[in-house]
Order: sequence, then structure tokens, then C-alpha cells
Amino acid sequence: MSYYECHGHIFMDGHVFREAFELHRNGVVREVIDARLAALQAAGVAYYRDGGDKLGASVYARSRAPEYGIEYRTCCFAVHKRGMYGGLVGHPFDTPKDFYSLVLEAKAQKADFIKLMISGIMDFQSFGGLSGGGLEPDEIPGLMKIAHGEGFRVMAHVNGAERIKAALRAGLDSVEHGYFMDDECLSLLKETGAVWVPTLAATAGFAGRAGFAPGVAEENIRHACLNLRKARDLGVLVAAGSDAGAVNVPPDTGIHLEHALLAAAGFAEEELRRGDEAVRRRFVFGG
Repeated sequence: MSYYECHGHIFMDGHVFREAFELHRNGVVREVIDARLAALQAAGVAYYRDGGDKLGASVYARSRAPEYGIEYRTCCFAVHKRGMYGGLVGHPFDTPKDFYSLVLEAKAQKADFIKLMISGIMDFQSFGGLSGGGLEPDEIPGLMKIAHGEGFRVMAHVNGAERIKAALRAGLDSVEHGYFMDDECLSLLKETGAVWVPTLAATAGFAGRAGFAPGVAEENIRHACLNLRKARDLGVLVAAGSDAGAVNVPPDTGIHLEHALLAAAGFAEEELRRGDEAVRRRFVFGG
């Protein structure tokens, strides 16, 4: 079968994030990216949506991917509020005007969509724990309007029920990660037709890791799977994306792990393909 990797980062290596970043700091190491594309092809990946980097790796990968039979889409770089999570994968803004300038820069680089960092990341110290920072809910609609106004779909790194609800009400097109949703979040996903890409594999990669509270990663996954079962019953679009390249998520076969985890949550392959195809169709400029 062919796989759609709906959330990956081609520059990451599945091991140490900062080392992967440093490798390309002074210019994309093209042979590494080419080898990664070849590995993705061997793993059966036919579509790849890259969550961005500020190194140019995903832009280079997009130019090379057709030679490997891969349909490749990228935001080029993610966008985050200054001081918030996202510094290693994108560029910061302070004001909506700054955000607009970054959207225009993405357009100049022929980005396929915009990736907005809305919340922090899971801290894996307690269930529901997130790192500090994040957009205030009332900041989100204006930013969404700017991106949509320039013809872009928006994918968002977002966790926590209140920010997820604010983003969906503002017209968010895909929820990336989406941990700690409540039932209203799920209803809004169905109502708006947005796609949920839960990236379970990336969370599973924290299970048993030193420096984090035992059992928290597993508890976060259990809660996400309960929500995924509810989402399935509601008919929410769910797509498979592993956060390929994140720690303990292989850059090429992470999507195989993601499919296994989603199957355990009750999703058949044909159900996932509905969400995958929605991502593939929508996340092109003007889509």
C-alpha cells in the first residue's frame, strides 16, 4: 500500500533535534535529504506534507521529491509569536503586521500553506501539562483572516481545548497534535470539516524516556485515543501524520507506526484515507 505522511519534517533525523538542525545550519546537506527521500520511497510514502523548517530543507526536498515519486507539500517555514515554541522550525512575529509580512514571505517562497504555532508542547511531567506560552484565543481570528485572505490554508500546532476551540471557530483547516480536547472541540471539528492529525507516534516516542514522569506519555495517548474513537463515531476527518523525524520517530517509517497506533484506536485504512485525501486536496496554495 502507499502511505500519506501528513505531518513530517524532512530535516529531522529521529534522534537529537538540535543536532539535526545544526547539520543544515550553514546550508542544506543535499545528499542527506536525497537519501531521506529515497528511504521514504522505499517505505511506500507517496505523499508528504512538511511542517517546515527555517533552513530550506523542505523547499529543497519539494524540488527533488518528484524524482522519487513523492507528491511533496511544504509551508517552507512555520510561524510563531516571538518567545513562543517554534524557534527551530520557523520565524517569529510580534504584531499582526509582522505576521502579514511573514505570510507574504511564504508566498514569495511558493509555500503551499501556512503553519501557525498556537500553543506550547506537552511537558510530559503531568497529564494535561503544556509548556508555557501560546497565542491568546482572541489573537487567533485576526491571524487566520490574514492567511486565508492571501489564499492559504492553515495548519496549526495546537494543544489544549480552549486554544483548539478558538482556532476552529476562526476557520483553522487542520489541527496538528490536538491533545487534551474536550467534546466541544470534537463537535467543532465535525461542524467545520477541519482535519485532525493527531501524531500519536511522536507522543509514543516519549514513553519511558529519561527525564520525564513515568506513565504520562502513555496517559496522554490513552486520552487522545478516547477522543479519536469519539471523533470516528462523529465522522470527523482524521489523517495520518507521525511527526516524522521527531525523537524516536523514524524519518521514513514513522508513518507505519502511526497507522498501527490509529488502527488500535479503531480506524480502518479506508477511513484514514478519507482524511489523508482531504489533506492532499486542500493543502495546496489556493486549495
